[in-house]
Amino acid sequence: MNIKLKREGGFTTVDIGIAMMIVIIFVGIMTSMLYSTYSSATEAKRTAIALNYAVDIFEKIGIEPYSNVSEEEILRGIKEINTGTIVSQGNDGGTNAKIGTYDINLKITDPYGDNKMKLVTLTITYPVSAKNTEKIELRRLKTFV
Repeated sequence: MNIKLKREGGFTTVDIGIAMMIVIIFVGIMTSMLYSTYSSATEAKRTAIALNYAVDIFEKIGIEPYSNVSEEEILRGIKEINTGTIVSQGNDGGTNAKIGTYDINLKITDPYGDNKMKLVTLTITYPVSAKNTEKIELRRLKTFV
């Protein structure tokens, strides 16, 4: 009577191949999720910065007397707060400023021509990725009191 008690242990090539496929799929899914999260966070951060610039500009407009509300005056105050701003006259009649990668266009008009109200149109354009840009346009009225 011949009894063999030898066990053949270890992994086969098929076992290793299946394990590697599972790891590759898992790593691909995790990489995709991390990139998506990073992209969303970056976009949210850039939008928040753009909105902060808008709030700064509208606060400056709010504290200025009616007679001092002009494109150059408002953007000059923003230039003092945020270094690196370049102010120039825009083609559409507004005034352009650039803070980093944010392009700001401020246009102040008198909608009724009676010099009792100024319509402030603020447009901020900024890149959210290498291929896409976003644009925020806000309006506010400044009245003569």
